[in-house]
Amino acid sequence: MIKSRIKTIFLAASITLLAASLISFPQQSFDASIRGLNMWWEIVFPSLLPFFIVSEMLIGFGVVRFIGVLLEPLMRPLFRVPGVGGFVWAMGMASGFPAGAKLTARMRQEGQLSKIEAERLVSFTNSSNPLFIFGAVSVGFFYNVQLGVILALAITLETSALD
Repeated sequence: MIKSRIKTIFLAASITLLAASLISFPQQSFDASIRGLNMWWEIVFPSLLPFFIVSEMLIGFGVVRFIGVLLEPLMRPLFRVPGVGGFVWAMGMASGFPAGAKLTARMRQEGQLSKIEAERLVSFTNSSNPLFIFGAVSVGFFYNVQLGVILALAITLETSALD
């Protein structure tokens, strides 16, 4: 009860502080939002779009079901999810978030995953992908390709450790 009340007070104070900051510094807030939207449009969106298109095409052509049959013997004992989880896992690792979560939701809506299986699957398929790290983060944000190797290795090791 007390913990919930403290959390509510903290959230209310944070939102009030944010609103006061936006009112106090309208030009800086506007400039920052424009920079953020430009960064998303010029860097993040182009790096994610190809994966969304490819994954939808693979689902539409039935490749997912085929891959699911092949990966069933691996995915069921290791992760307790059906074989289609292998496709979601591969696409999640290749294209990162939000693709892992998006594909998991799609498989759940199509009835290929139960609620428990979808929750289990999204816990290890929603991570940063190496291509996004190289393209958007290291080149797009930091203008340093070598940094991408370090970041990709660190995130891959971290994700593997959590699985």
